[in-house]
Amino acid sequence: MKPFLDTGFFVTLLVVTAGSRAAWQIARSFNVPLRLTHLQRFQVENRLLRESASTESLALRTAATGGLQRLHHYLDEMIFQPVHVDYDIALLLASQWQRELGTQTPPALLLLWPAVAVAVGATHFLSFDPRPRKLAKAAGLKLLPERL
Repeated sequence: MKPFLDTGFFVTLLVVTAGSRAAWQIARSFNVPLRLTHLQRFQVENRLLRESASTESLALRTAATGGLQRLHHYLDEMIFQPVHVDYDIALLLASQWQRELGTQTPPALLLLWPAVAVAVGATHFLSFDPRPRKLAKAAGLKLLPERL
């Protein structure tokens, strides 16, 4: 079984949210290390870095700083491991879905994550967002959590 975590699911493993407990229960059902693409890490790390410098909210800064610390700790402990992706395959698949969906297409990264999951040979797609879940299910991936 090979899980693929979309970035929203990945963030819930790093920052305590309402979905964190469920996310960790699901993540623990797979053998570690959990595979991440360099793009996933970059996107999440970038978001947490920006939020850790937020002038709007002390709570947001604190959560983001803790998330960054957990990210680096989990990488050091090999809970997460980078995986290489053939992005040409993923982008071709995401482009095909975009053409098929027409004006109903979701934002680009929500098309890309299920396509990347297919490109890396994932068997399960872990996401709390219904938009990429539809694409992942249509591509034959098992969805976790099973229901939102």
